[in-house]
Amino acid sequence: MASLIKRPGSPFWIAAFDVPQADGTTRRLKKSTKKAKRSEAMVEAIRMEELECTAGTATGAQASKAYIILSEAATAAAKGELSEARARELIARLCEVSTGEALKFYTVRSWAADWLAVKSATGKKATMARYTAHVDAFLVWMGDKADGKLENVTKADVRAFRDAIRNGWTETAGKADKTPMNHRTAKTANHYAVDVAGMFRSAMREGLLLASPCAALERLPEDDSTEREVFTVAEVGKMVNTSGDATWQDAVFPAGRADDETRAARCDDWQGMILVGFYAGARLGDCARLTWGNVNLTRKTLSFMPAKTSRKKKRLEVPLHPRLVSWLKGRNPGTDAEPLFPALVKSPVGGRHGLSSMFIAIMEHAGIDRRNVREGTKGGQRAQHARSFHALRHSLTSTLANADVSEEIRRRIVGHDSAAVHSGYTHHERETLARAVEKMPSV
Repeated sequence: MASLIKRPGSPFWIAAFDVPQADGTTRRLKKSTKKAKRSEAMVEAIRMEELECTAGTATGAQASKAYIILSEAATAAAKGELSEARARELIARLCEVSTGEALKFYTVRSWAADWLAVKSATGKKATMARYTAHVDAFLVWMGDKADGKLENVTKADVRAFRDAIRNGWTETAGKADKTPMNHRTAKTANHYAVDVAGMFRSAMREGLLLASPCAALERLPEDDSTEREVFTVAEVGKMVNTSGDATWQDAVFPAGRADDETRAARCDDWQGMILVGFYAGARLGDCARLTWGNVNLTRKTLSFMPAKTSRKKKRLEVPLHPRLVSWLKGRNPGTDAEPLFPALVKSPVGGRHGLSSMFIAIMEHAGIDRRNVREGTKGGQRAQHARSFHALRHSLTSTLANADVSEEIRRRIVGHDSAAVHSGYTHHERETLARAVEKMPSV
């Protein structure tokens, strides 16, 4: 058992005790308790004896190293020298002994950078652009706290950020400028919060946090989001006809930048794009990427994998409406790899000369109202419209509903069921889907 001795001239008691060794021998140790009061010194001496005895009998090099580090921590604590920085350094060494890997202590900013780097290896370009924008906005909102410890972020911080986005705050304004500008929809604010929450969930999975500050963060009710409106059958027919008139291109492309053949090719492709959007419910980017390999004129089906669900390997097989079959048969089928819309396949979805701008020009040239629901402001919020190319997808489901097609069939046509359900379709079910699509009127 530990005993106490005192050296002349020293105010502190010395702990003396025997430590058994792994080889069966004992070793006499004498260590200062750094305590001047005898009762406190004895408590410290017993603690030191227990720690040293455990370390002395530990087997394996790693165990001995671990107990040495613990001893350093105990000694530093006894001396009142165990600062936060020292404690972190000792814990990092202890974890390295245990796992072979150094423990990292992240700030909010450094973890955000690592998380985005990992995500970029598997994430799609558009998704990464969104993650980066939302996380960067959060870092700006956090200000100096972004360079603080990751675990110091609170639920209140994330809620305040989400609410600031809702009130129109932008990262270009800086955290100090919290004056509400142009309100954004609750759906947009929720998207920001969800992406930031993903970053903290990953930190939990890595063992960096015990709990996420975003846990149980309530979603804002999304009753202010823009409701998509639909096109009438007559309007769809008008757009198909109007897209064949090259004049609409004057609003998108500079004069003299394309010859008549190129302009005519765009017109032909856009007629098909609109028909595919209306009869197959395909999104704009998916339409542009279609190839002849996606078309089966014998079975009269269109088979493709939407980019939005590509991770789920969800492939859709949509029966072709007779009007769309007629348009396809009027083309010159190429090889499976050749694009269905060669004049549009290289165009981006967004941008001044992108596919969205082209469709808007077709709508305006046809005199079809986009249904403006919010005005845009310079340097602020974007304008919002209730009708765009995506409204063709809504028009499909609405027209089918008006034709008394069941919800189950409508969901299958637009791809709202799982890939497993789709792969289990029987020949009879395909005919059922085909009959449902044939109920759509010709435009």
